[in-house]
Formats: sequence, structure tokens, C-alpha cells
Amino acid sequence: MIRYSIHARRQMARRRITESEVNQAVGFVETSYPSRDHPDRLVVLGRTIDGRRLKVITVETDDGLLVVTAADRDEIA
Repeated sequence: MIRYSIHARRQMARRRITESEVNQAVGFVETSYPSRDHPDRLVVLGRTIDGRRLKVITVETDDGLLVVTAADRDEIA
């Protein structure tokens, strides 16, 4: 089960990223690694079916995955 933090929902809305796109990116992982600043978080670099490249920050919880935030990798400055 994938849940979304309030921050994630705000950032997704601002960046026009849908839950479906996040689900796809988490399902089609190109690479992943632990966050430098937050070792309990995993940085997931994935793609959607349409080829959109997303960076999704997640935390594993007892009841599934919590998405902390998401961004379009091609728009990150």
C-alpha cells in the first residue's frame, strides 16, 4: 500500500504529478539509494509508462510505503 504525506501531496499538485505516475515510477525503478540526509528514507529514480522521469522519496512503514515527496527529474534545478 502506498500512502502520501501532506508535503508529498502539495508538491505533487504543484508539480502536476499524479498518484498514478508515482505508482508507475515506484514500480519501474531505474535506481534507488538511501538518502544522505535521512538514512531511513529511500530515493527512488523511476519512470512512468509515458517516459516521465521522477524522483520519489519514500519511507518504508509497517503498513507499506510512505511517499515523502516527488519531483520531475528533468525539471530539478
